[in-house]
Amino acid sequence: MNTPPSILLGLSAGAAFALIVAGIWLLRQPGGNRTKAALMIVAGLVILFNGWINSLPVPTQP
Repeated sequence: MNTPPSILLGLSAGAAFALIVAGIWLLRQPGGNRTKAALMIVAGLVILFNGWINSLPVPTQP
């Protein structure tokens, strides 16, 4: 199954931005759990990076 990279990047970017926004929102809440908020932001960045890596073209063999 060969899905276009734009679909993968779009889905991962949507999930990543949702995690990042929710993490920032949780950081700003009084009494919010800062550890969970930081982990949500880091997870969002990791998902965004992985989606970008997987969307790169496959290198050609020499």
